[in-house]
Amino acid sequence: MKFICPAIGEGHEKDFLVTGSPEDFRIIVFSSLEEYEKGFEYLKLRDYEPCEVSIDLFKELAKNDDEFSGIVLDIHSKNKVISKKELQEELFI
Repeated sequence: MKFICPAIGEGHEKDFLVTGSPEDFRIIVFSSLEEYEKGFEYLKLRDYEPCEVSIDLFKELAKNDDEFSGIVLDIHSKNKVISKKELQEELFI
């Protein structure tokens, strides 16, 4: 499973769009490029580029990053929060 994430930067130095605080953050993701474009307009973003990211990255973050608390899917429409636990146990599928 893959998501589209707003990102700034190049290669391994990419920064994703997040919500929350540094101690408790969620990464904003979109289910498709079409949803990304709608969300990009909704959030009035600039300078971000779409980046395709595998669910495996988020599973790895859920396992290894105490501050990461999940992802927010299609914030402009569904605004579905998928928690760290749901990512680790694949309960979101």
